[in-house]
Order: sequence, then C-alpha cells, then structure tokens
Amino acid sequence: MKSLYQQMTLKTRITISFVLLMVAVMGFVVIAEQLDYDELRSYVIEKSLREEMPRLETAITNGTPPPLPEGSQFYDTQTVPDALRHYAPGYHRLEKPDHWYLLVFELDVQRYYLLQDGKYYWFLEYMIDGFAPLVILLCILCAFWIGRLTSARVTAPITRLADVVQRKQKPLPFQDASDEIGVLARAFAQHSDELEQFLHRERCFVSDTSHELRTPLAIIGGAAETIVHQLPADSHLIPSAERIVRTTQEMQRQLTCLLLLSRDPQTLARTDVPLRPLIEECITRCQPWLAKKPVALILDAAQTPHLHTNAELARSVIWNLLRNACQYTAQGEVRIALNDSTLVISDTGPGLPPSIDPQQFQRFLPSAHQRGEGLGLSIVQRIVEHLGWRMQVDSSETGCRFTLEMRRSD
Repeated sequence: MKSLYQQMTLKTRITISFVLLMVAVMGFVVIAEQLDYDELRSYVIEKSLREEMPRLETAITNGTPPPLPEGSQFYDTQTVPDALRHYAPGYHRLEKPDHWYLLVFELDVQRYYLLQDGKYYWFLEYMIDGFAPLVILLCILCAFWIGRLTSARVTAPITRLADVVQRKQKPLPFQDASDEIGVLARAFAQHSDELEQFLHRERCFVSDTSHELRTPLAIIGGAAETIVHQLPADSHLIPSAERIVRTTQEMQRQLTCLLLLSRDPQTLARTDVPLRPLIEECITRCQPWLAKKPVALILDAAQTPHLHTNAELARSVIWNLLRNACQYTAQGEVRIALNDSTLVISDTGPGLPPSIDPQQFQRFLPSAHQRGEGLGLSIVQRIVEHLGWRMQVDSSETGCRFTLEMRRSD
C-alpha cells in the first residue's frame, strides 16, 4: 500500500512542508518571547554568587580572611560603604557607577556583603546577548534542512522520470500515480507514443517512396546509357544524354541517403572508410561544373586517413559541399584540405546568401540560385547531425569555408 505522503499531490506536499517550517519558526519565536534576558542573567549570576557563600561562611566561622574571586569585594556591617548599607539580604544588581552584582546574606546575626565586578561575567553577558542571533540562526538552519528535505522528496520522482525519458526506457514510471507527477508521466508517455507513430509513418513513407522510385530510375538510367553508346560520336545529343545519366545516378544516391537518414543513427552500418579516394571520386564528378571556368580545384591531403563512419552519408556530405563550391565559384580556386579527421572545403565564390546566418547551425535555406540538383546544404546539415559530426561555416563576399570535424562527438 502507498504511504499517505505518496498519496498526496505535489501541491499538498509543498504546502505541508512550508506549514511545518512556519510552525518550527513560530515555536522558536514563542520560546524566545517566554525568556526574559534580564531574569536569565540575574538567575545565572545569583547562582554563581551563592556558590561562593559556603566558602565565605566557613572562613568567617574559622576567623580567617575569606578567599575572594577576582574582582570581588567583601564587607561586614562595620566596613560596608554607606551606599550598600540599605540593601536587604538577597541578590541585587547595581547599574551605577558600573555593572556590579551584590549578594547580601546574614550569619550569626551579622550581615555580610559580597560585591562582584560585572567584568567577571562578561563572557556570560555575551552568551546571553547572543541568544537572539542563535535563535535566528537555528531558524535559518531549520528552514534550510526542511527545504533540502522537501526539495529532495519532491524532485525525486521528477528526476527519476527525466532520467528514464533521457535514456529512452519504456515503460515510463509513475503513470498510475494520481498526483501531478502521474499526469506528467502519462503526458510524456502519450507524446512519446505519438512521436514513435509519426516517425514510423515517416520512415515507411520514405522507404516506400524510395523503393517505388528505384525501378523507374533504373530504367531511365539504363535507357540513357544505351542512348549514349548508340549515338554517333559527333551527335549533339550526347551531352544531353550524359546529363540524364548523371542526374539519374544522383537521384539514386539521394534515395539511398534518404533511406539512411530515416533510420536510427545507432543502427547505421559503419565501416573504416578511406577518405582520400572518396574525395577524389567527388572531385571527378565535379568536373562538369568547372568546365570552361578559370577555377583551380586543389586537393591538399598529405595522408590517407580512415574514418569509421557510413560511407554513403560521408560521400553525400563531401559531394554536396564540393559541388556547391564548384557550381558557384566563377573564378579563383576551390581548395580541399584534409588533416586526419578534419576536412576543410573553401572557395573564392560569392559566399552564402544574406538570408543564411553562417553562425547558426540550423537547417540551411536553399539559395535562390540553386538549380535543384543535389541534396543541398539543408540536407548536408541533417547528415552532419545524424552522424554526430560538427560543422563550422565561415562566409564572406570573397568566399565560403566549411570546416568538418568528422569524428563522432559523443
């Protein structure tokens, strides 16, 4: 069975905690009000003075000088000053000329006066005067303790629920609870189910669409290759047929990438991919965009590093960035620099359009000058996030620079 505390709503728990806190504070206040500091001081000092009486009485009986504490004065009826003579037996506090404490007692019909300097009790004075700050400090500590205890008890189910959601575990806890945590857990569970259903429908759509397009694309590509081989060498239709072949191949690669992007990143097939051959392949494919343009395509890679990743998605990122640079650079150079797992693609083109902020790693908007070929920079960003890479973009009127950190950032 659930405890009474667990059956309470979150609002009730917090309310009860603060009520208990206020009760504790008011309890300290009431205790402090019941104590009279002067009475407490008088009681303690009087008790201290009375503890000296047995030794004084013994000394008087034996006729020896009584031992006196430091700062004390002792009188009988013959030696007592006139200012003290009128005090009756008992304890008295003298405010003038300074704080003194007087104990008057009688022994064998003789009256005696023990006068004690207030400096002797300065430590006791400080302790009594510090009682109020002590009460305040205790109230603060009590409030802190109750606050920590309350926050730990209240946030424990929220922390557990957040941890389960973050770890993507099922089922979510507290779904049968009747308090606010239960409402939140059920809302999370419902939202998670809706997202899974939506993702499942999207993956099914992408998969079905891709499979349905593969067959006609294969037919178009095969027919185009046949036309290219059958046309005479001097036919003006050969460039158009070759373009159909290239475009068909690009669409097939796009479909492959879309299928890979629809999968969970944890389930992607990863192999050791040699980066330099992959870059050289993309350079060869970019030659049509550099034809008849004074643009130098430079590869700076002193080594051939391998990267554990998905080859198709890595090829799509490099190809689209490189194609974009070659397509929009009218003159100058396009440089590819490879150093271990860091790839830098820079150009001397016009840079990104003003509508795109290169510092915001959001989905890129397509440029107005794009011809609709390739996945585009928006899909590049999706692939980078899908693979766990990092991409930095620096753009100006004199060129654009893409820096890819291709190690998975866990």
